[in-house]
Amino acid sequence: MIANTSVPRRIVCVTGAARGLGAAIVRDFARQGAQVHACDVLEQEGGDLAGALRAKGLDVSFRRLDVTQECDWKALSERLATESGRLDVLVNNAGIIIRKPLAGTTREDWDRALAVNVTGAFLGMKHCRAMLARAAPSAIVNVSSTAGLIAHGDPSYTASKWALRGLTKSAALEFAPQGIRVNSVHPATIATPLTQAAPAGHIAANRHAIPLGREASAEEIAAVVVFLASEAASFMTGSEVAADGGLTTGGVAHMRSQFQAGLAEVAHHGASVARDGREADGTRDPRSIRDSPRGEHGAGQGLHDGAGDARRARDDPGTR
Repeated sequence: MIANTSVPRRIVCVTGAARGLGAAIVRDFARQGAQVHACDVLEQEGGDLAGALRAKGLDVSFRRLDVTQECDWKALSERLATESGRLDVLVNNAGIIIRKPLAGTTREDWDRALAVNVTGAFLGMKHCRAMLARAAPSAIVNVSSTAGLIAHGDPSYTASKWALRGLTKSAALEFAPQGIRVNSVHPATIATPLTQAAPAGHIAANRHAIPLGREASAEEIAAVVVFLASEAASFMTGSEVAADGGLTTGGVAHMRSQFQAGLAEVAHHGASVARDGREADGTRDPRSIRDSPRGEHGAGQGLHDGAGDARRARDDPGTR
């Protein structure tokens, strides 16, 4: 029998929980009967989220946590140990993105990205390990990104997400004998405040690169996180789950097919314009007769003009 994905009575800790994907993860766990500790530095938003869910009868509390500070992790783990003595699920979701190229990234930018995105998860796993072991079988889910699978244009973020992917695999190896599974999830674009703050055109461009043609909802990715934390994923550890609409496996081929279709349309349009123009003035383009494999009335008539238009469209920055 395959276990279901419900997580009733599980004790769950979620970082970066005040809004966006983190808030969706908190809601999903809570609605399935888990006791959830929502952790973040955003005290107002985190407190409001926990209060709203408690008003609905769900078991959610807010804990202030700066994931980059080891003292905060020590205090949290001690408090959880005193209150409940165990932890069933740790979700390392806290993350930041610094949208700068390598040449424009300062040392401060670099250190900050790695501190939140990698060191935060390292400290969480280190200080929660004992409680997770007591609750075994238990689970850790690290929220990485497609930036941890392929290249993105922001090197501090990309490097941090690749590092988190590697850290996940190393922790999975070390923690397996203790009954703790460790997996990572790699979303593409998600409709969250983090994405909304991206530069103009970012979301539209990503839609063109994703074969499913859209960004994910936070709830869709939260469902993957809950699955990895549940007993339905009991034989998964050290895995990387790409929840990306097909981006990493088929994004290049998808964009190539779209570009190819666009070139074919431009070529067809160019051939039609050339043909219509010749018919209007009663003249014939001698190149179409010379190059047609069937002579004057060959099927290849006018295609050279269209191909030229296609090449010009490809090389003209104004058409991109």
